[in-house]
Amino acid sequence: MADSTPNTVERLFFHMAQITQLRNRAQAVVALLGALHELLDARRASFHSLLAPSGDMLVGLVATVDSDGTRLHCDGLAWPDDMALIEGYPHLQASLRLRGSHYDADPESGCPRLTLPLTESSGEPFGFVTLVVDGPIVADDTLIGGLVAVFDNHRQLLDYAEVDTLTRLLNRKTFDESLLRVLARIGDPGDIESGAPSLPHRRRSRPETLHHWLGVVDIDHFKRINDNFGHLIGDEVLILLANIMRASFRAQDRLFRFGGEEFVVLIKPTEAENAALAFERFRQAVASFDFPQVGRVTVSTGFARIGLGDTPSMIFDNADEALYWAKGHGRDQVCSHEQLVAEGKLQLREAPASEMELF
Repeated sequence: MADSTPNTVERLFFHMAQITQLRNRAQAVVALLGALHELLDARRASFHSLLAPSGDMLVGLVATVDSDGTRLHCDGLAWPDDMALIEGYPHLQASLRLRGSHYDADPESGCPRLTLPLTESSGEPFGFVTLVVDGPIVADDTLIGGLVAVFDNHRQLLDYAEVDTLTRLLNRKTFDESLLRVLARIGDPGDIESGAPSLPHRRRSRPETLHHWLGVVDIDHFKRINDNFGHLIGDEVLILLANIMRASFRAQDRLFRFGGEEFVVLIKPTEAENAALAFERFRQAVASFDFPQVGRVTVSTGFARIGLGDTPSMIFDNADEALYWAKGHGRDQVCSHEQLVAEGKLQLREAPASEMELF
Protein backbone atom coordinates (compact mmCIF):
# COMPACT_ATOMS: atom_id res chain seq x y z
CA MET A 1 0.00 0.00 0.00
CA ALA A 2 0.97 3.63 -0.42
CA ASP A 3 2.77 5.62 2.27
CA SER A 4 2.48 9.32 3.09
CA THR A 5 5.90 10.48 1.88
CA PRO A 6 6.06 13.92 0.27
CA ASN A 7 6.53 12.32 -3.14
CA THR A 8 3.36 10.26 -2.69
CA VAL A 9 1.43 13.35 -1.67
CA GLU A 10 2.67 15.22 -4.73
CA ARG A 11 1.64 12.34 -7.00
CA LEU A 12 -1.75 12.20 -5.31
CA PHE A 13 -2.42 15.86 -6.06
CA PHE A 14 -1.19 15.33 -9.61
CA HIS A 15 -3.65 12.50 -10.18
CA MET A 16 -6.50 14.46 -8.62
CA ALA A 17 -5.81 17.26 -11.10
CA GLN A 18 -5.69 14.75 -13.97
CA ILE A 19 -9.06 13.24 -13.06
CA THR A 20 -10.88 16.54 -12.62
CA GLN A 21 -9.64 18.16 -15.83
CA LEU A 22 -11.19 15.50 -18.07
CA ARG A 23 -14.62 15.97 -19.66
CA ASN A 24 -15.09 12.42 -20.95
CA ARG A 25 -16.32 9.78 -18.49
CA ALA A 26 -14.33 6.92 -20.00
CA GLN A 27 -11.13 8.97 -19.88
CA ALA A 28 -11.86 9.98 -16.28
CA VAL A 29 -12.24 6.29 -15.41
CA VAL A 30 -8.84 5.59 -17.00
CA ALA A 31 -7.30 8.45 -14.99
CA LEU A 32 -8.76 7.02 -11.77
CA LEU A 33 -7.44 3.53 -12.54
CA GLY A 34 -4.04 4.91 -13.49
CA ALA A 35 -3.84 6.78 -10.19
CA LEU A 36 -4.77 3.71 -8.15
CA HIS A 37 -2.40 1.51 -10.15
CA GLU A 38 0.56 3.82 -9.54
CA LEU A 39 -0.06 4.98 -5.98
CA LEU A 40 -0.92 1.51 -4.65
CA ASP A 41 1.67 -0.24 -6.81
CA ALA A 42 -1.17 -2.50 -7.96
CA ARG A 43 -0.82 -5.38 -10.36
CA ARG A 44 -4.06 -4.49 -12.08
CA ALA A 45 -6.84 -1.90 -11.75
CA SER A 46 -10.08 -2.28 -13.67
CA PHE A 47 -13.56 -0.76 -13.91
CA HIS A 48 -16.83 -2.47 -14.86
CA SER A 49 -20.09 -0.64 -15.64
CA LEU A 50 -23.34 -1.97 -14.20
CA LEU A 51 -26.64 -1.94 -16.09
CA ALA A 52 -30.00 -3.35 -15.05
CA PRO A 53 -32.43 -3.49 -18.01
CA SER A 54 -35.66 -5.38 -17.39
CA GLY A 55 -34.38 -6.69 -14.07
CA ASP A 56 -31.24 -8.37 -15.47
CA MET A 57 -27.97 -7.26 -13.90
CA LEU A 58 -25.41 -6.78 -16.68
CA VAL A 59 -21.78 -5.72 -16.38
CA GLY A 60 -19.20 -4.69 -18.96
CA LEU A 61 -15.49 -4.00 -18.74
CA VAL A 62 -14.77 -0.30 -19.40
CA ALA A 63 -11.01 -0.10 -18.82
CA THR A 64 -7.99 -1.94 -17.43
CA VAL A 65 -4.59 -0.62 -16.31
CA ASP A 66 -1.71 -3.02 -15.61
CA SER A 67 1.99 -3.46 -16.37
CA ASP A 68 1.16 -3.87 -20.06
CA GLY A 69 -0.43 -0.43 -20.20
CA THR A 70 -3.96 0.93 -20.50
CA ARG A 71 -6.80 -0.73 -22.41
CA LEU A 72 -10.04 1.19 -22.93
CA HIS A 73 -13.01 -0.95 -23.96
CA CYS A 74 -15.64 1.80 -24.09
CA ASP A 75 -15.68 5.10 -25.98
CA GLY A 76 -17.85 6.91 -23.45
CA LEU A 77 -20.70 7.15 -25.96
CA ALA A 78 -22.54 4.08 -24.77
CA TRP A 79 -22.26 0.91 -22.74
CA PRO A 80 -19.28 -1.40 -23.24
CA ASP A 81 -19.55 -3.82 -26.14
CA ASP A 82 -19.15 -7.05 -24.15
CA MET A 83 -21.96 -6.77 -21.63
CA ALA A 84 -22.77 -10.01 -19.77
CA LEU A 85 -24.82 -11.20 -16.83
CA ILE A 86 -23.24 -10.38 -13.46
CA GLU A 87 -23.49 -14.06 -12.47
CA GLY A 88 -20.39 -14.58 -14.60
CA TYR A 89 -18.43 -12.28 -12.26
CA PRO A 90 -18.78 -13.65 -8.69
CA HIS A 91 -16.58 -10.93 -7.16
CA LEU A 92 -18.74 -8.18 -8.67
CA GLN A 93 -21.90 -9.99 -7.62
CA ALA A 94 -20.59 -10.31 -4.05
CA SER A 95 -19.73 -6.60 -3.90
CA LEU A 96 -23.19 -5.73 -5.19
CA ARG A 97 -24.82 -7.97 -2.61
CA LEU A 98 -22.74 -6.43 0.19
CA ARG A 99 -23.22 -2.89 -1.14
CA GLY A 100 -19.60 -2.44 -0.14
CA SER A 101 -16.04 -3.72 -0.43
CA HIS A 102 -15.45 -7.40 -1.22
CA TYR A 103 -12.13 -9.16 -0.69
CA ASP A 104 -10.97 -12.37 -2.33
CA ALA A 105 -8.02 -13.81 -4.26
CA ASP A 106 -7.40 -13.00 -7.89
CA PRO A 107 -7.86 -16.25 -9.88
CA GLU A 108 -4.96 -15.44 -12.23
CA SER A 109 -2.25 -14.46 -9.74
CA GLY A 110 -3.57 -15.61 -6.38
CA CYS A 111 -2.88 -12.10 -5.03
CA PRO A 112 -5.36 -10.16 -2.87
CA ARG A 113 -8.21 -8.58 -4.81
CA LEU A 114 -10.48 -5.74 -3.69
CA THR A 115 -13.77 -4.93 -5.42
CA LEU A 116 -15.80 -1.90 -4.39
CA PRO A 117 -18.99 -0.48 -5.90
CA LEU A 118 -19.42 3.11 -7.07
CA THR A 119 -22.87 4.51 -6.43
CA GLU A 120 -25.15 7.23 -7.72
CA SER A 121 -26.40 9.97 -5.38
CA SER A 122 -29.50 7.79 -4.97
CA GLY A 123 -27.32 5.03 -3.53
CA GLU A 124 -27.72 2.73 -6.54
CA PRO A 125 -24.44 1.20 -7.82
CA PHE A 126 -23.42 2.08 -11.38
CA GLY A 127 -20.05 0.31 -11.56
CA PHE A 128 -17.18 -1.43 -9.80
CA VAL A 129 -13.50 -0.72 -9.27
CA THR A 130 -11.35 -3.85 -8.86
CA LEU A 131 -7.76 -3.76 -7.58
CA VAL A 132 -5.25 -6.62 -7.52
CA VAL A 133 -2.18 -5.95 -5.33
CA ASP A 134 0.85 -7.86 -4.05
CA GLY A 135 0.44 -6.96 -0.38
CA PRO A 136 -2.47 -6.77 2.06
CA ILE A 137 -5.35 -4.38 1.32
CA VAL A 138 -6.46 -2.15 4.17
CA ALA A 139 -10.24 -2.14 4.49
CA ASP A 140 -10.59 1.58 5.17
CA ASP A 141 -7.68 2.83 3.11
CA THR A 142 -8.11 6.60 2.87
CA LEU A 143 -6.17 6.84 -0.37
CA ILE A 144 -8.57 4.56 -2.24
CA GLY A 145 -11.60 6.21 -0.69
CA GLY A 146 -10.30 9.70 -1.35
CA LEU A 147 -9.53 9.10 -5.04
CA VAL A 148 -12.84 7.37 -5.62
CA ALA A 149 -14.63 10.30 -3.93
CA VAL A 150 -12.80 12.81 -6.16
CA PHE A 151 -13.78 10.79 -9.23
CA ASP A 152 -17.38 10.49 -8.09
CA ASN A 153 -17.70 14.21 -7.36
CA HIS A 154 -16.28 14.99 -10.80
CA ARG A 155 -18.66 12.53 -12.46
CA GLN A 156 -21.62 14.21 -10.79
CA LEU A 157 -20.43 17.58 -12.06
CA LEU A 158 -20.25 16.12 -15.57
CA ASP A 159 -23.82 14.86 -15.13
CA TYR A 160 -24.93 18.32 -14.06
CA ALA A 161 -23.36 19.84 -17.18
CA GLU A 162 -24.51 17.17 -19.65
CA VAL A 163 -27.90 15.98 -18.39
CA ASP A 164 -31.23 17.76 -18.83
CA THR A 165 -32.42 18.66 -15.34
CA LEU A 166 -36.10 17.88 -16.02
CA THR A 167 -36.04 14.59 -17.94
CA ARG A 168 -32.57 13.32 -16.92
CA LEU A 169 -31.86 12.60 -20.58
CA LEU A 170 -28.69 13.95 -22.15
CA ASN A 171 -28.86 17.60 -23.19
CA ARG A 172 -28.31 19.51 -26.44
CA LYS A 173 -24.64 20.27 -25.74
CA THR A 174 -23.91 16.57 -25.25
CA PHE A 175 -25.77 15.74 -28.47
CA ASP A 176 -23.53 18.02 -30.55
CA GLU A 177 -20.42 16.37 -29.13
CA SER A 178 -21.82 12.84 -29.45
CA LEU A 179 -22.75 13.25 -33.11
CA LEU A 180 -19.28 14.52 -33.96
CA ARG A 181 -17.76 11.52 -32.20
CA VAL A 182 -20.08 9.13 -34.06
CA LEU A 183 -19.01 10.68 -37.37
CA ALA A 184 -15.37 10.31 -36.38
CA ARG A 185 -15.91 6.60 -35.66
CA ILE A 186 -17.80 5.63 -38.82
CA GLY A 187 -15.96 2.87 -40.62
CA ASP A 188 -14.44 1.43 -37.44
CA PRO A 189 -15.08 -2.36 -37.59
CA GLY A 190 -15.22 -2.46 -33.80
CA ASP A 191 -18.36 -0.37 -33.92
CA ILE A 192 -20.33 -2.98 -35.85
CA GLU A 193 -21.18 -5.33 -33.00
CA SER A 194 -22.27 -3.75 -29.74
CA GLY A 195 -24.12 -4.95 -26.71
CA ALA A 196 -24.86 -8.45 -25.53
CA PRO A 197 -27.60 -10.98 -26.35
CA SER A 198 -29.36 -10.23 -23.07
CA LEU A 199 -29.60 -6.49 -23.69
CA PRO A 200 -33.17 -5.34 -24.41
CA HIS A 201 -34.34 -5.19 -28.03
CA ARG A 202 -30.99 -6.36 -29.39
CA ARG A 203 -30.78 -6.01 -33.18
CA ARG A 204 -28.47 -8.26 -35.22
CA SER A 205 -27.66 -7.45 -38.83
CA ARG A 206 -25.19 -8.11 -41.62
CA PRO A 207 -22.19 -5.76 -41.23
CA GLU A 208 -22.42 -4.39 -44.78
CA THR A 209 -25.92 -3.07 -44.12
CA LEU A 210 -25.23 -1.48 -40.74
CA HIS A 211 -25.48 2.26 -40.20
CA HIS A 212 -25.87 4.68 -37.34
CA TRP A 213 -29.23 6.48 -37.35
CA LEU A 214 -30.45 9.82 -36.04
CA GLY A 215 -34.10 10.30 -35.14
CA VAL A 216 -35.90 13.53 -34.21
CA VAL A 217 -39.02 13.06 -32.07
CA ASP A 218 -41.64 15.75 -31.49
CA ILE A 219 -44.70 15.56 -29.21
CA ASP A 220 -47.84 16.23 -31.25
CA HIS A 221 -49.89 19.27 -30.17
CA PHE A 222 -47.77 19.83 -27.08
CA LYS A 223 -48.82 23.49 -26.92
CA ARG A 224 -52.42 22.35 -26.39
CA ILE A 225 -51.29 20.30 -23.39
CA ASN A 226 -49.62 23.33 -21.81
CA ASP A 227 -52.56 25.60 -22.65
CA ASN A 228 -55.25 23.20 -21.40
CA PHE A 229 -53.53 21.66 -18.37
CA GLY A 230 -50.73 24.05 -17.44
CA HIS A 231 -46.97 23.83 -17.60
CA LEU A 232 -46.62 21.59 -14.55
CA ILE A 233 -48.66 18.88 -16.27
CA GLY A 234 -46.72 19.56 -19.47
CA ASP A 235 -43.49 18.95 -17.58
CA GLU A 236 -44.92 15.71 -16.21
CA VAL A 237 -45.67 14.58 -19.76
CA LEU A 238 -42.05 15.29 -20.73
CA ILE A 239 -40.75 13.28 -17.76
CA LEU A 240 -43.03 10.31 -18.46
CA LEU A 241 -42.17 10.36 -22.15
CA ALA A 242 -38.46 10.30 -21.29
CA ASN A 243 -39.10 7.22 -19.13
CA ILE A 244 -40.87 5.53 -22.06
CA MET A 245 -37.87 6.33 -24.26
CA ARG A 246 -35.51 4.62 -21.83
CA ALA A 247 -37.67 1.50 -21.87
CA SER A 248 -38.07 1.47 -25.66
CA PHE A 249 -34.51 1.78 -26.93
CA ARG A 250 -31.33 -0.24 -26.37
CA ALA A 251 -28.94 0.67 -23.62
CA GLN A 252 -26.37 1.50 -26.32
CA ASP A 253 -28.63 4.05 -28.01
CA ARG A 254 -28.21 7.65 -26.87
CA LEU A 255 -31.27 9.67 -25.83
CA PHE A 256 -31.36 13.46 -25.73
CA ARG A 257 -33.81 16.21 -24.91
CA PHE A 258 -33.05 18.63 -27.71
CA GLY A 259 -35.25 21.43 -26.43
CA GLY A 260 -38.89 22.03 -25.52
CA GLU A 261 -40.94 19.04 -26.66
CA GLU A 262 -38.30 17.82 -29.12
CA PHE A 263 -36.09 14.79 -28.48
CA VAL A 264 -33.27 13.17 -30.43
CA VAL A 265 -32.13 9.54 -30.56
CA LEU A 266 -28.75 8.31 -31.82
CA ILE A 267 -29.08 4.63 -32.70
CA LYS A 268 -25.99 2.43 -32.81
CA PRO A 269 -25.33 0.50 -36.05
CA THR A 270 -28.22 -1.58 -37.37
CA GLU A 271 -30.25 -2.06 -40.57
CA ALA A 272 -32.80 0.49 -41.78
CA GLU A 273 -35.67 -1.91 -41.06
CA ASN A 274 -34.54 -2.41 -37.47
CA ALA A 275 -34.10 1.31 -36.89
CA ALA A 276 -37.64 1.86 -38.17
CA LEU A 277 -38.94 -0.88 -35.87
CA ALA A 278 -37.23 0.71 -32.88
CA PHE A 279 -38.82 4.10 -33.53
CA GLU A 280 -42.18 2.47 -34.25
CA ARG A 281 -42.01 0.52 -30.99
CA PHE A 282 -41.47 3.78 -29.14
CA ARG A 283 -44.32 5.49 -31.01
CA GLN A 284 -46.72 2.70 -30.09
CA ALA A 285 -45.57 2.71 -26.45
CA VAL A 286 -46.33 6.43 -26.18
CA ALA A 287 -49.69 6.15 -27.95
CA SER A 288 -50.83 3.32 -25.66
CA PHE A 289 -49.75 5.04 -22.43
CA ASP A 290 -52.39 6.73 -20.28
CA PHE A 291 -50.85 10.06 -19.25
CA PRO A 292 -52.39 11.31 -15.96
CA GLN A 293 -55.02 14.04 -16.55
CA VAL A 294 -53.97 14.37 -20.20
CA GLY A 295 -54.89 10.90 -21.46
CA ARG A 296 -53.54 9.97 -24.88
CA VAL A 297 -50.40 11.64 -26.24
CA THR A 298 -48.77 10.91 -29.59
CA VAL A 299 -45.39 11.62 -31.14
CA SER A 300 -44.12 12.10 -34.68
CA THR A 301 -40.64 10.95 -35.67
CA GLY A 302 -38.33 11.50 -38.60
CA PHE A 303 -35.07 9.60 -38.89
CA ALA A 304 -32.11 9.55 -41.23
CA ARG A 305 -29.00 7.48 -41.88
CA ILE A 306 -25.63 8.70 -40.67
CA GLY A 307 -23.21 7.95 -43.47
CA LEU A 308 -19.52 8.32 -44.22
CA GLY A 309 -18.87 11.85 -45.45
CA ASP A 310 -22.11 13.30 -44.06
CA THR A 311 -21.98 16.56 -42.13
CA PRO A 312 -23.78 17.09 -38.81
CA SER A 313 -26.18 19.71 -40.17
CA MET A 314 -26.94 17.57 -43.23
CA ILE A 315 -27.85 14.58 -41.07
CA PHE A 316 -30.02 16.61 -38.70
CA ASP A 317 -31.74 18.46 -41.56
CA ASN A 318 -32.59 15.13 -43.24
CA ALA A 319 -34.17 13.76 -40.06
CA ASP A 320 -35.93 17.09 -39.45
CA GLU A 321 -37.38 17.09 -42.99
CA ALA A 322 -38.76 13.60 -42.42
CA LEU A 323 -40.24 14.75 -39.10
CA TYR A 324 -42.02 17.71 -40.68
CA TRP A 325 -43.34 15.49 -43.44
CA ALA A 326 -44.77 13.19 -40.75
CA LYS A 327 -46.35 16.10 -38.88
CA GLY A 328 -47.78 17.53 -42.09
CA HIS A 329 -49.32 14.23 -43.15
CA GLY A 330 -51.30 13.06 -40.14
CA ARG A 331 -48.84 13.04 -37.22
CA ASP A 332 -48.46 10.01 -34.89
CA GLN A 333 -46.15 8.23 -37.33
CA VAL A 334 -42.53 7.38 -38.08
CA CYS A 335 -40.96 8.49 -41.37
CA SER A 336 -37.60 7.59 -42.88
CA HIS A 337 -35.84 10.29 -44.87
CA GLU A 338 -34.29 7.70 -47.19
CA GLN A 339 -37.67 6.09 -47.87
CA LEU A 340 -39.38 9.44 -48.48
CA VAL A 341 -36.65 10.34 -50.99
CA ALA A 342 -36.96 6.95 -52.70
CA GLU A 343 -40.73 7.49 -53.01
CA GLY A 344 -40.24 10.97 -54.47
CA LYS A 345 -41.90 12.70 -51.52
CA LEU A 346 -38.70 14.56 -50.55
CA GLN A 347 -35.77 15.77 -52.62
CA LEU A 348 -32.24 14.68 -51.79
CA ARG A 349 -30.07 17.71 -51.09
CA GLU A 350 -26.30 17.78 -51.44
CA ALA A 351 -24.31 19.26 -48.57
CA PRO A 352 -22.16 22.32 -49.43
CA ALA A 353 -18.55 21.30 -49.87
CA SER A 354 -17.38 24.10 -47.57
CA GLU A 355 -19.88 23.44 -44.77
CA MET A 356 -18.29 24.18 -41.40
CA GLU A 357 -21.16 24.95 -39.07
CA LEU A 358 -22.45 22.21 -36.77
CA PHE A 359 -26.09 23.34 -36.95
